[in-house]
Amino acid sequence: MLAPVETRIVQRAILNVLVEIEALKPFVQTPYSFGGIRSQRRRDEQDRAERVSAVPAAIKAVLDEIGRGARHVVSADIRAFFTRISKDHVTSIISDAIDDQKFIDFLRQAMKVELGNLSILREKAQHFPTEDIGVAQGNSLSPLFGNIALAEFDHIMNEGDCRCIRYIDDFIILAPSAKAANARLRKAIKLLRELGMELSPEKSSTGARLVDTGFDFLGITICPGIVRPSAKAQDRFIASVKGLIIESQKAMTAVKNGKVVDRDKTLIGTLKRLDGMIDGWGKHYWFCNDGQVFANLDQQVNEQIGALLGYYRSIRNDVPPTNRTLLLGLAELATIKREPYSYPRVRSAR
Repeated sequence: MLAPVETRIVQRAILNVLVEIEALKPFVQTPYSFGGIRSQRRRDEQDRAERVSAVPAAIKAVLDEIGRGARHVVSADIRAFFTRISKDHVTSIISDAIDDQKFIDFLRQAMKVELGNLSILREKAQHFPTEDIGVAQGNSLSPLFGNIALAEFDHIMNEGDCRCIRYIDDFIILAPSAKAANARLRKAIKLLRELGMELSPEKSSTGARLVDTGFDFLGITICPGIVRPSAKAQDRFIASVKGLIIESQKAMTAVKNGKVVDRDKTLIGTLKRLDGMIDGWGKHYWFCNDGQVFANLDQQVNEQIGALLGYYRSIRNDVPPTNRTLLLGLAELATIKREPYSYPRVRSAR
């Protein structure tokens, strides 16, 4: 559940103001935090400058540290991160940078996320805090607030020969030795405890591991010579493809039984949706170098498309000819809304 559109527009407008304030730029342009508000430069095939942000930038930073000699890694996740950010701490820092009480009061209002019905959404209420501690997930201001809350954490965690690359509440420690990595993990636990935060045991490493054994970070598997979508990410993608196919097959069966089908679930509609899904997923992982993974996924997608086409052919034979165009998903001339002109009545000559 997200805040109303109007609220999110206001939050985005406030963020656009805050990121341009000189005193707050160190919290925006931090070299170790990559979630939501930070980007770097890259050049594409046409040598056109573009912004690299979010996951690709974080992964590039990890690879750079490996290139500089990091040999051990620890990954971790901060439990219920946004719900543990102190609004008072964050707003006090912003207040020092702005010195405008009316704006600060307005900012506090923007930080609140209203729940439409607490009795229905009680089990989800922890994700939409309204007290002092906690920033709502989905709030466009949240990444900046997270950077402000963890500014000292980021600074201390990156002292010396270790690096801590953070993406919102996920972070990874890269170190030259297992001893150094484990020591930095203990330091992270201590620093977070001082902030009223803790690690998620089910999502965090218990100790260092060799970089060369491979590891996952932000849905990306990194191992010697390879950068690819994680196995879980691949499984979710194929599951989504199969979900589209199943939806379409059910819709086709409905047409066979004389029911109307949504255009986006027809054969052509499904293929269009699938094309958009494939294109978006592939572009999201533009920085991955394991071509075989994408070839294998293409093969699985093609098998699903083959199953859909076969199902369409079998159903088509059982559908009246007048409904076959509907099953396919093409527009039908006879059903297009028209406002026909009337031929004028010819007046008889006197």
